[in-house]
Amino acid sequence: MVQPPAAIIFVNNDLSESAEAHLVRQLFINDVQTGAEFDANVAADPEYPDKLKQLNQRVMVVRTFVDRGTVSTWELADVVIFVKQGLAAVECSRMGPPTQTFKVTELYWGKLGIY
Repeated sequence: MVQPPAAIIFVNNDLSESAEAHLVRQLFINDVQTGAEFDANVAADPEYPDKLKQLNQRVMVVRTFVDRGTVSTWELADVVIFVKQGLAAVECSRMGPPTQTFKVTELYWGKLGIY
């Protein structure tokens, strides 16, 4: 199996527990943080995102999308996914094609165009 890429993935904070668990499992997420935790880590160490990538970590940041455009850490996301009613809409991706929607149960790195 090919090692999944390092990434910082933002998802909305109102997704179900089962959808979150499925994303963690399917995308091989190493750590799940809230938006506040992630922002605090970046504030404490501006090199935090680079260190995550050097360690080949995949971090899922569960945060409100209300602060989009007003919080500077949004620019650090490699992939932004909005999850609702079993569907995952890829809103932004630095790693593959954006604006695609998949069933959460069928989402994996290859579907994101990332191998």
